[in-house]
Parts: sequence; C-alpha cells; structure tokens
Amino acid sequence: MSRVPASQRLAAIATAATEVFGRSGYRGARTADVAAKAGMSAGLLFTYVESKEALFHLVFLHGLGVLPDTAPALPLPTPGPGETTALIGRALREIPVRRLRAALAGNEPADVEQELTEIIEELYDQYGRYWPLLAVIERCAVELPELDAAWFGGARADIFADMREYLECRMASGRLRQMPDAMAAARVIIEPVGWFARHLREAPDSAIYDDQVARRTVIEFACAALVPESAPAGAERHTARRSSPPGLTTKSAPKEH
Repeated sequence: MSRVPASQRLAAIATAATEVFGRSGYRGARTADVAAKAGMSAGLLFTYVESKEALFHLVFLHGLGVLPDTAPALPLPTPGPGETTALIGRALREIPVRRLRAALAGNEPADVEQELTEIIEELYDQYGRYWPLLAVIERCAVELPELDAAWFGGARADIFADMREYLECRMASGRLRQMPDAMAAARVIIEPVGWFARHLREAPDSAIYDDQVARRTVIEFACAALVPESAPAGAERHTARRSSPPGLTTKSAPKEH
C-alpha cells in the first residue's frame, strides 16, 4: 500500500477539524473526534500537529489557502499568542468585495439594478466560498473574544458599513428607493445573503432548497425592494430578462406538464 503524502494527511486533518470546531466550538471540540473523522488515531494526529491550538491554526491555514503544497516541518508547532487571530483578521479583510468598493469609488452607474445585482452576487459567492470557516469563527467567537473582535467587530462590520454607505449614496441620488435607516437596509440585504449562502448548507431542511434558485431569489428580492419602479434614465428595471418568476423551488418538486 502506498504511503499517503503528509500534505494530503494535513488537508484531511484540516477538513475534519473544520467540521468539528464548526459544530462543537473551541472548547467542545475534541482532538479524538478530529482524529476519528480524519481516519487516524489520536496518537498519529499529534505527529502532524503539536497541540489543539496548532490544530485550530491549521484549520485557517488550509481554509484560507495559505498552507504550502509541500508539507512543512511536522508536527506543526503551537502558534504564538495572537498569531491565529492575526491570520484570520488579515485574511478576512482581504476577502475581495470588489464590486461594492468599486461602486463606492466610482461614478453613478448607467444601470443601478445591474450594479446592485452584481454587488449582491459577489457577496453571496464569497459567503458561499468561505462558509466552513465562517461557521468555525461564529461558533468559536463566543469563547474566544479576540475572534469575535476580528470578525464581528472587524471584517463583518466593514462590509455592513460599506453597504450602508453605498445605499446612502444611491438613495441620495434617487437611484434607489429611500429607506428610513440605511444601516437597517444594509442588514436586510446582507443577513439573507449570509443565511442562504452559508447557513443553508447546515440547516436540517436544506435539501428542500435549490441553491441557485435561492441565490437568484435573494438577489431579486433585494432589487425589487430597492430599485424604484420608475427609475432614473439609464437605470431601467430588467424584469423582462428574467427567465423565470422569483421564488424558491424544491429539489424534489414535480415538473408541470
């Protein structure tokens, strides 16, 4: 039987640890559970990571794509104080939300509905890409205050602030419908994006939703709420291009004849 490369073992350990930390939290996660899920003994696990702290650090090295392709010196050492939080905070702030920031930096769009659609699409896709790590962060943040600060007080707060600023700008110019509270409107957009892009994958009833239909529904719902029926010139509604009516469908729904 061929020997499994150390880099593949580390990836398997990281995947297993991501699931266990995301489900059980930091204190509730047991290294024995991670080892079992990765298909090895607890003793073998500790030939790859020096400690539980190193295992937690590995989750983010792997999930953020900064773990080298060639295996580093093993076992991975326990990170220094604040090292894991610094890695997480830096990586979260670098997650690209280019369309939102380009809209803030640029001129008024020719088509505000297209602009808003592309902003929400990008947010949805980024939440979907990083949902396993976000599950770990949100589950462990209640136990690790520094993690709470990096996400809820840092990167997540920045996204909310940018969305609020964007909405305020487009509402002031008449491109988007006025709302009583721009921050509340930003939350109404972002929270469903986060739930459907991430929590939907963990929900007990997730099988009843089609991910692409849910994605389209979230986007169309936000646009219908914010884009005026009589939009300024160049910002016409694009309802004619929609190939199907909004709404969630079930994966097992029968086809109509």
